[in-house]
Amino acid sequence: MRNIIVKEVAKHVARLALEDALGGAAGPILNAMEIASWVHDYAPYILAYADAPKELEELRQAVATPAIGYEIHHIVEEGPARLDGFPTSSIDAPDNLVRIPTLKHWQITGWYARRNDQFGGLPPREYLRGKDWAERTRVGRDALIEYGVLKP
Repeated sequence: MRNIIVKEVAKHVARLALEDALGGAAGPILNAMEIASWVHDYAPYILAYADAPKELEELRQAVATPAIGYEIHHIVEEGPARLDGFPTSSIDAPDNLVRIPTLKHWQITGWYARRNDQFGGLPPREYLRGKDWAERTRVGRDALIEYGVLKP
């Protein structure tokens, strides 16, 4: 993390120095270059985010094909399932794994932590404590549908 911050500060200082040396004329060019770099780096994530919802089997099969902009997601949340004593063989089973867009994965993970009227005001993660596998699967699939990953 420190290296990223140092690089960003160095880029900013260099940009300011160049702008001063050129009377500020380089500003728009540097901004355009920075935007182009950003779009290049994040385009796979943006394109993946725009994916149309898919069938469950298609999401499961995609697990075997890693791609930039995507992550492997556990339909039944991995950490809480482990804490509640579910076996690794169930948690990491092929029917519990799907490949989804990274940005949607982050949204779903956040959703599990936010209070939700649908679960009596509890965050879904808290609601699911002590629940069986079927209920966890139902909630996990509903989240995939809500975030446009899984076809209803």
